[in-house]
Amino acid sequence: MNPIRQLESAIIKGDIKNINAIMNRCLKDGFLPSEIIEKGVLKAMEEVEKKWKEYEYFIPNVLVSAMATKLCLNWIYPLLKTHGRQYIGKAVAGTVEGDIHDIGKNIVVMFMEAGGFEVIDLGVDVTPETFVRTVKKEKPHLLLLSCLYTLTMHAMEDTLIALKKAGLRGKVKTIIGGAPITQEFADSIGADGFGMDAMEGVRKAKELLDVGKR
Repeated sequence: MNPIRQLESAIIKGDIKNINAIMNRCLKDGFLPSEIIEKGVLKAMEEVEKKWKEYEYFIPNVLVSAMATKLCLNWIYPLLKTHGRQYIGKAVAGTVEGDIHDIGKNIVVMFMEAGGFEVIDLGVDVTPETFVRTVKKEKPHLLLLSCLYTLTMHAMEDTLIALKKAGLRGKVKTIIGGAPITQEFADSIGADGFGMDAMEGVRKAKELLDVGKR
């Protein structure tokens, strides 16, 4: 079997123990690090997301696939720098204040990293002040806000208001997402984008930065 297809299958199944051997075979067979990401890792992540949406996969399945994906990305990042992987932009990500859920956010971060973004992950229960301080320091192109609870949705608006007060709102594009979030809510608080899922989040990020039009 083609090692790229083997890698895709291993990620989908969460076959962590064989990842290193398969990655080595990919390189031995002449695949560039960027090809491994695009043809193996990203395709596998898309399939896992599809299975999640179609209720074939549940949280345990997604978690082991996410672990396999992270192992791949950690393994290949040093090689990407050597082989000139396209750098698209920098993003700051975090789950908003009052919310401690990170599964969805972590998956989005991995998709973004695999797609060519540098991501600074602030974790969970992140205050508006912390987001503002980080945006001011890191000067990212994008700010990604996540939440799972309806009760914490207001923290997204609070964060955007804090950015505006700090004079930073026009200097960073904002994308929000999470189970209770809709396009209508994103529009109502003035977010630049809404990501219904991880792949949509990456597409929206590239769209906001005009990737492909440069």
